[in-house]
Amino acid sequence: MSVAIASPSCVKRVLIAAVLALAATNLAHAQTKTEVIFSAGPTGGSWTPLAATVSQVVNTRVPDLNVAVEPGAALVNIEKIRNDKADLGWSMTTVVADARGGLGQFAGKPTDKALFVANFYPNVWQLVVPASSDIKSIKDLKGKPVALPARGNTSLAAGWEYLLKVNGMTLADLGPKSYGPVSSNAEAVKNRQAMASGWFTVVPASFVLDLGSAMPLRMIQVSDAEFAELKKLNAGFVRHTVKADTYKEQGIVQEVLTFQSPTVLMASSRTSPETVYKITKAIIEGRDDFANIVKTMKGITPAEMSQNFGMPYHPGAEKYYQEAGLLKK
Repeated sequence: MSVAIASPSCVKRVLIAAVLALAATNLAHAQTKTEVIFSAGPTGGSWTPLAATVSQVVNTRVPDLNVAVEPGAALVNIEKIRNDKADLGWSMTTVVADARGGLGQFAGKPTDKALFVANFYPNVWQLVVPASSDIKSIKDLKGKPVALPARGNTSLAAGWEYLLKVNGMTLADLGPKSYGPVSSNAEAVKNRQAMASGWFTVVPASFVLDLGSAMPLRMIQVSDAEFAELKKLNAGFVRHTVKADTYKEQGIVQEVLTFQSPTVLMASSRTSPETVYKITKAIIEGRDDFANIVKTMKGITPAEMSQNFGMPYHPGAEKYYQEAGLLKK
């Protein structure tokens, strides 16, 4: 019996066809990935590196998703979700309350597109000035040069502007103002171009540690009377105490009374429940990685991360929490 042997040209054609078929299969597989836009935070804060970690956790655990991180801020992120320009975004309970109620920066344009995915950590208001200054309250900043968060940032709207308002002041009462990311704000104080920098962020805050390495600091307290008025502006605020010696090396040795708004992960109502379900499952099961970025998240439990503070769950997140026994069906 004779055996037919393919010609070299035939073998070559078969190999080329196989390579092309494999390439087409790989391309088809790559194209099946769902792209997810994650609007994070400003340069120098904790939201950007934390978003990068969330992206890595999700992309590793869910190969058919590709979470891409881009700059943002609490107000900006909800606005981007409102305009269908982001699938995920960090925000704060107070910002979401304003957005849903059409209040504050969302006056005249309420939105219910941003839905709850997970609770992450306390977002604490921290306003610092040089310890050598005579500034001991927000009122003492009248006419003084200050370094402020960029416009559209929650730390400007719900931090600076609200605190000024409950003290009968506005931004116009301050002296020369520079606007920018947290890192440039700290540099402005270091260079004596500004006398104060204040942000909502984690404790300990990187900008306080950085600034405190150049000079002793004082953190401005928020009095009970001020906090009561802040609660009238937004019921989502929560009292918070920065523990004594948290910033001992930066010159702040006593406890400081201030306030906070929890950092939460929100998703667009247009993002599919299946996608958000996979994201929720990945971040809850991979939550230990987040403590590498935000120390206060060390030991956080699934139950704590599922706490929605009265906000409506995204259907995908709700499905996961129900399956995990954290919500009743």
